[in-house]
Amino acid sequence: MKGLLTKISNQIIKRCRAKINKDDMLEGDVEKCMSDLQESINCCREWKNICLKSQKMIKKYSSRKNWELDSDETIFAENEAFIQRCKDLLEICEGQLQFARKGEKQGMPVFGGTKGPEYTENLYELERMFAKHL
Repeated sequence: MKGLLTKISNQIIKRCRAKINKDDMLEGDVEKCMSDLQESINCCREWKNICLKSQKMIKKYSSRKNWELDSDETIFAENEAFIQRCKDLLEICEGQLQFARKGEKQGMPVFGGTKGPEYTENLYELERMFAKHL
């Protein structure tokens, strides 16, 4: 049973990976990518919850009294690693929205006063540095 659950977990991860578009994250629709990442995280968490709930139900309602159902984390190790990678990618997306203005066609803010052009140039410099490091 453990092998079957691991294979199902891997298939879920494979389908989630197919939905996440790295080009959207880096050059396209960042909000869509963030939505896909969050959906993948929720899917993996729900899969684990369903498995654990099913194990408890089997143990509770089975006529066999000596079930040794432990919540073996090796079944969900890949799941947890994938969730963490998705969270890391979400941070990159947030940086894209904040620093690279990849969201809904965000323009550079306009600063008034004598130092306005200097502030604007500093923001452009931050944007260039972010793109370089990304």
